[in-house]
Amino acid sequence: MRKKLWMICMALLGSLLFGVATGEAAEVQPTQHIGLHDRLLPITDIRIIDGDVKVPLNEFITYMDAKMDVSKGKLRIQKRGSEIVYQLKSQRTSKAGVEASGSPILDIDGNLFISVTYFAEATGFKIDAMPTVNTLRIYRDDYEHMGSIAYEKHIQALVVKPQVPKATVYLTFDDGPNRYTRANVSTLKKYQVQGTFFFLGKHMKKNEDIVRTVADAGHYIGTHSMTHDVKKVYESPETFIEEMNEGTQLIQQITGNEAKLLRVPYGSKPHVTPAMKRQLNVNGYKMWDWHVDSNDWRYTDQQVGEIVKNVRNGVQQSYKSGNRDIIILLHDQGPTTKALPAIIEWLQKEGYTLKTYEPEHHVIRNFLYDTTL
Repeated sequence: MRKKLWMICMALLGSLLFGVATGEAAEVQPTQHIGLHDRLLPITDIRIIDGDVKVPLNEFITYMDAKMDVSKGKLRIQKRGSEIVYQLKSQRTSKAGVEASGSPILDIDGNLFISVTYFAEATGFKIDAMPTVNTLRIYRDDYEHMGSIAYEKHIQALVVKPQVPKATVYLTFDDGPNRYTRANVSTLKKYQVQGTFFFLGKHMKKNEDIVRTVADAGHYIGTHSMTHDVKKVYESPETFIEEMNEGTQLIQQITGNEAKLLRVPYGSKPHVTPAMKRQLNVNGYKMWDWHVDSNDWRYTDQQVGEIVKNVRNGVQQSYKSGNRDIIILLHDQGPTTKALPAIIEWLQKEGYTLKTYEPEHHVIRNFLYDTTL
């Protein structure tokens, strides 16, 4: 009896905080939000069923960085040493052999939804309901995070009074494609942002599948020359434009996409001569250098914090100087791959908009200060 009364009280509390969708039909609540530590997850299909907040299982598991597999009629979800098991036939959910009451995992029109509260409790997260900002937040004390008051103010700025984007930021990656390119693309997908990649021809020839993966994900690909050999690239206007043309043709051959934006090795100044610039104009190219140099190539895997700091300081300085389109120089390499999530989270938290290069909205940024490029 006491257990039943407790469940009723919890259901009533849930209805006061979030509203209750009665019956089996769940109603989408677009004004509800799910928080994870200091983030606001971009989940929009949120259902409230009998006072319980449920979200699409596949999407939620991705953001929680949990493992999931299906075998022998069972769906298993693993996170932090805990395992949740969902029986596909009986539609029952359990943890450590203990069957859950109700339906923490529910099939709605052929799609599985999971209870945020159940997942949090089963995997050792704490829960913070914030009715003033229509947010259900989960967090762990062993992970650095804002206090409840600070987080609520942060959410109010994001969703109650949306911030006007400070500036547009372009994350650009040089020297791929390689195995780190795959990892960087996965991170960009996780945070639902896009980047701009400047590939070397010698690497594209060996990694055509990666080139296609990047293009299919909607990221812009430009050439970074064929060899990155400073003596060969800048030997003459002829060798210079040959390196650029060959790289561009390779991109179009592999992806079918035109690639008229390029980045020259080591930056345009002092390497690009007036004669080389004329070759770029004749061939219809645009050229990007950068506003912020992460200097990521200088650091090891143990120094990723320096990369994040360089980006943060560089973006702040660029913004204060009046730039509203900020290009960041990164590379497809190990330390950068480790630093990328923190870089993106900081940029999003600060209100910057992240985009890939858009030819129809070309941003002029070259060290030659040439408006034709």
